[in-house]
Amino acid sequence: MKLFEVIPDRFFSILANQNRQLYAEALLLLYDEYQRYKFGIRYDVIRDLFQELIETHEELGMIYEEEASQESLMEDSELDVDRYRSKAGILLRRLRNQGWIDIEQRENFLQYIVLPHYSSRILAVLKDLCEVRTVEYQRFAFSTYQLLTGDEAKNRPCFALLEAEKMNQQFLEELRVLINNMKHHMGQVISKNTIQDVLSHHFDEYKAKIVDRSYHRLKTSDHVARYRSRIQDRVQKWLLDKDLLEETIMDGLRNEIFPSREEAEKQIRKALHGIEEVYRDLDEMFYQIDLRHNQYLRASFDRARYLSQHSYGINQQLVQALECVSKIDDEKSIISLSSVVRMIHINQLNEQSLLTPRTKRPTHSPTEHVVIPISEELKQKLRQQNILKMEKSITRGKIREHVLSKLGDRNEMGIVELAPQTVEEFLYLAYTYLYGYDGLCGFRLVRGKENQILQINHYQFHDRLIVRV
Repeated sequence: MKLFEVIPDRFFSILANQNRQLYAEALLLLYDEYQRYKFGIRYDVIRDLFQELIETHEELGMIYEEEASQESLMEDSELDVDRYRSKAGILLRRLRNQGWIDIEQRENFLQYIVLPHYSSRILAVLKDLCEVRTVEYQRFAFSTYQLLTGDEAKNRPCFALLEAEKMNQQFLEELRVLINNMKHHMGQVISKNTIQDVLSHHFDEYKAKIVDRSYHRLKTSDHVARYRSRIQDRVQKWLLDKDLLEETIMDGLRNEIFPSREEAEKQIRKALHGIEEVYRDLDEMFYQIDLRHNQYLRASFDRARYLSQHSYGINQQLVQALECVSKIDDEKSIISLSSVVRMIHINQLNEQSLLTPRTKRPTHSPTEHVVIPISEELKQKLRQQNILKMEKSITRGKIREHVLSKLGDRNEMGIVELAPQTVEEFLYLAYTYLYGYDGLCGFRLVRGKENQILQINHYQFHDRLIVRV
């Protein structure tokens, strides 16, 4: 479906005329009232608010020029001696004629204003653009992990996966917005003409709105790094588990999310690969963000240094010129004043200039991407290799089974009973220390009064007491 099959043709024209500032504020005010009322806004309430807005604008010297014709003025059934009230009515009719609002007449002949579906969505975007909000990046990774591993993933796997993919796209979009905002602010600070403007922009705009609200939170939050590997492991297991993948496809077909099995499998695999790709390439994304941040800092510093040196040179020349003028006594010297104050001779750029013109960078022509087909036998072989690799890996569950089997029916035992005899047992002992302090494996390591170091065979380790949780 095309854009202007959804919205009217002249929908955006009110934001491109001479009263666009007033119309923009009126639309945002309308959206605020729309969020307060569930089933529409009374016409007279919005008309009074628009009347107050027009009065405020004209008190500040911004005149609202009526663009309606005389015919439209005569069509207003509520036109009275109040000039501001009639202007508010004209504004509402213009919004209705261009598709921003609909007017319904309900019981007791009261009129209510409702927003079409496209209008409410567009106003939500405009409202979001006008607000400086704090981005909590850690919630994206946490929510994605909860969706992929929670109860919803067991009961409704297709729905949980698609919601996780939406959260993943929001996370990626917020990172892109942060990069683009840094570039935008770098262009703004370069255009400043005074040191005061540079410093004001750096502290009031960039530091307050970008660093404190987004960049600092992204660098200091550990939720992204904490859940990153877990999300990748979960996605890999989802892709390799045929039963879970089949269950997800059938869940999508049962709930009529996809029209066919082929489309369901395609979209589910696309969502899984998309989540995996975003969290795999996070290091590159973080590098680009740090790079843009450093570029802004360097640009602001260079601009401030240039303005300070240039301003100092001009001031010194003016001081010298004024000193010379103050020493003039006779008329003859005053006549020759123009030759005294002309201290700098500037030549125009001409063909004899040593400056070589810049050449345009040639258009990048990428090499053709060749897709090499992979046989089913090779896919099955790689799948089996990944499964064997995951089975050989030491996980929290294996450590739990290993320690609890040694513990048996007892509630506690010394860690000396896990003394390694082989390299594999030594690895299990190391992971016992790693997972033994958070109590999530069914046991907890407790340090004794004396921090003794035990040596058995060729291995040394700290003495601990293993207590069942």
